[in-house]
Amino acid sequence: MITVRLPEHLRKQMRRLKDLNWSAIVRDAIELRINLEKKQTERDWSRVREADKVANEIFEEMHRKYGHVDYDSTETIRSWRAKRYGSTR
Repeated sequence: MITVRLPEHLRKQMRRLKDLNWSAIVRDAIELRINLEKKQTERDWSRVREADKVANEIFEEMHRKYGHVDYDSTETIRSWRAKRYGSTR
């Protein structure tokens, strides 16, 4: 059970529409909002799998074209972070 405070002008309008089941309307609105929030926060695992597949295909193509590249991106990232924020060492 919840209590909702409404401005007087809304209460007057609701009183004029007596035939509506306001509890059901509010309940439906809350349920709709919960479902909307779930959709926005849940991962679409089929899209994640598809993106993984595409990334692997790109990696394999680059590996076939250029072979093994001995490159460690962490050193580049650390270098740029040190330039941006100052060295932490």
